[in-house]
This record gives sequence, C-alpha cells and structure tokens, in this order.
Amino acid sequence: MGTIMPDWMTLARATLCRAYKYTGVLSVHEAIARAYGRRFMTILLFHRVTDQRPEDGLTINTARFRRICAMLSRRFEVVPLAEVFRIVRSGEEMPKRTVAITFDDCYYDNLAAARVLAEYGLPATFFLPTGYVGTERVFDWDRGLAPMPNLSWDDVKSMIRMGFEIGSHTVSHANLGAVNMDQAREEMIASRNTLQDRLGIPVRWFAYPFGGQNHLRPEFVPLIREAGYDGALSAFGGFIRPGIDDQILPREAVPYFKSLAHLEVYLSGCLHWIYALKRSKPFEGYPNLWPTEYQSDFPASHSLIGSR
Repeated sequence: MGTIMPDWMTLARATLCRAYKYTGVLSVHEAIARAYGRRFMTILLFHRVTDQRPEDGLTINTARFRRICAMLSRRFEVVPLAEVFRIVRSGEEMPKRTVAITFDDCYYDNLAAARVLAEYGLPATFFLPTGYVGTERVFDWDRGLAPMPNLSWDDVKSMIRMGFEIGSHTVSHANLGAVNMDQAREEMIASRNTLQDRLGIPVRWFAYPFGGQNHLRPEFVPLIREAGYDGALSAFGGFIRPGIDDQILPREAVPYFKSLAHLEVYLSGCLHWIYALKRSKPFEGYPNLWPTEYQSDFPASHSLIGSR
C-alpha cells in the first residue's frame, strides 16, 4: 500500500483550495490561462463506490460520490467518452472544464453509482472484464477481504437502459504487459464479442487493466484497432491536451482527491504552477502538501502510475 496523506495535510490542502476558489483567484487564473491558449480535457476514473470498505485508491464512499456528482453537474461540462475522442481527433478547440466519467472492474456497487449519475444527468462509460460479470469470481487484490459482489448481466442491461455506455476491460483482467501477442489478441477480441453478444450493443472502447505504462506492451497497441475498438484508455497521465496521441487517452483517478475543493481546482487546471514549482524542489524538507505525483494507495496488485 502506498503512503496515505495525514488528515491534517488533507485539511490544509482543502483549506488552501477553498481560499483559492472563494477569493476569486481561481476564476482570474482560469481566464488568463484560457487567454494564453491552455486547453485540456479530463477523463475521470472510479472503481468502487461503497460504504462497506474504508476509502483507498480504489474506493470512495457513497456520500462523497454524491457530492462529487453534484459538483460536476454544477461546475463542469460532463460529456460522453465518445465526445472526448471526437474533439481530440477533430482538432477542435477543447472546451473549458470538460470531463468524461468512467468506471472499471464491474463491482456490483456500480449499479447504485449509475443511479446517482442518472439522477444528476451525468453520462458515463463502465468497463467490464467479461470473465467476472455474473460470477462470484474475486479479484486477486480482494482475496481475504469481505466479499464484493460483481454485476450480473441483468444489472449491466439495467445500466444500459439508464443510458450508460459499456466498454471492454478484457476477459480475465489480464496484465497485457505480461502476456504474449496471441493471449492479448484473444483477451481483446473475446471480451468485445461477449459484450456485444450478451448485450446487443456496439462496444467501441477498451480500457486496458491495471492501466500503467508497463501494463500494455507497445507492440500490442495495433491490436486495439484490429479487435474493432475505436479507442482505448490507460489509467494514468492526467490531462488530455491538444496534439496528444489519440489511440490511448489518459485518465485521472478520483479517490486521491480528498476534498471537493481540491478536485475542482485541480480539474480547472489551476494547480499546474504548484506542481511545476514543487518539481523545482524549493520546499525540500517541508511537509509535502502538494506532491509532484500522488502516492498510489491502490493494492500492490492493482497499482498504477500516480497522477500529477
């Protein structure tokens, strides 16, 4: 497990972000950044929304998820994943405060999360490892813990009826950095075929499991298109900026942001200068309120590269 920030650091960071926002500095900073051509979008990543486990790099509680949804609906333009890919590939100007929402891993609590998203009118894409849907199969990092049920196929159909999109997350949640070409091809093709056959919908998007830089071998990237996907997602990398490689877009894991103010200010793009300053190490030896990279507190078997 990674380092978890002490409560006083979380409070200090939240206080500073609220001050940045409510003094009006945030709005001025955003306007200046836009005037100087800073454009970006963000794809958010969730896994579990539950009160049955303590919060960690995979988990946020239900009350905080509802607050996040309320904030996003008021202060951001939440668009379908397809719209993010369309804007990137068209070369259009990236709109202000534009985000997409995604979930990985088919935990049953995603059904309740989908209902909250629907309540706020927020689109989302859920990436499913087909070998787990409708089974009691347990992810390796959950072994020895209280059971976390998986979605059934009927649950997934309910989510589709609510208007949500379904994507592939392989069959077995395979580490595509540790398999051969034939295995990777089978994981991508079989999962897409199963989703389309069971659900009767087109499956356009692929999120590779674990999502780090070493979890998809470079020579496997062409398999994404070969398997029929329109695009793919990692689970690291931060903002989507003009000129990015549009084959695999990055995502930002939400559980690391322990306050709404911090999440909003970060997604506004107005903490860039703090992270740049931090990388220059002027405060070396002082408490690390603004880490250059978040320390992952994902289980070791589900670790990903920390976000900026």
